Amino acid sequence: MASTICGWCGDRTHMKMVLDPYMLPEAFWPIAGFGRIDTDHPVYMSAFQCPNENCERLSIGWAPLYRLASGTPRDRLARATLEWEPTKIRRPAFPDVPKEIAATASEAHACLSIGAARGAVALARAVVEATAKAKGITVRNIAPKITAMRDQGIISPLTEQTSHQIRKDGNSIAHGDIGEESMPLDDAEAILHFMDTLLDEVFQRPAKLKRLSERGAAPQPAEGANEVGPARGGADFSPGSS
Repeated sequence: MASTICGWCGDRTHMKMVLDPYMLPEAFWPIAGFGRIDTDHPVYMSAFQCPNENCERLSIGWAPLYRLASGTPRDRLARATLEWEPTKIRRPAFPDVPKEIAATASEAHACLSIGAARGAVALARAVVEATAKAKGITVRNIAPKITAMRDQGIISPLTEQTSHQIRKDGNSIAHGDIGEESMPLDDAEAILHFMDTLLDEVFQRPAKLKRLSERGAAPQPAEGANEVGPARGGADFSPGSS
């Protein structure tokens, strides 16, 4: 689909095709059995424009299209799962999250930014389970771990629900229940949003509140301590001085 993360500005956008697709040479077509070129799926490429008014730069999208399918190459390319150039690799930082969990969450975002939706969701599942372990929850299997976080007040009931959604989608990938349909990028993006919310609730928001609390409890300067005292030295212009 023409919906992607813009490789220039990093926004999630629906790209507008601005050039009729053209067919690439056979060297770029998929390879069928026995190393032969798959002549049923020629690769088409086109230029797309980012709709972000602060970007509006062009990206290149391409995909193999089944030769015998109905519709024009333009219509079919607009509906195809595209490869993009340039690619914006996003690696957000999670400064208040334990190092290894933060690195895994950042890697999940990097996977999503290059279209590796399954990899992103599988890593999000790992983040959920590692978060429970970091909070001292060691029961077996991820589902009871999520429930235990809710029972202990570590996460809210709503975050428990979204964490179970991450678990279910991640389990499908981890256990090989992939199916014929690829995971839509929009679904993977929603899963990573759930993951980010979990990390914010468990680690980042408490750390921020702690810093604010410590700042508020810091000793305050005595009243008038910062006022400018009487001038020392120089001329004395007080009454009676002469």
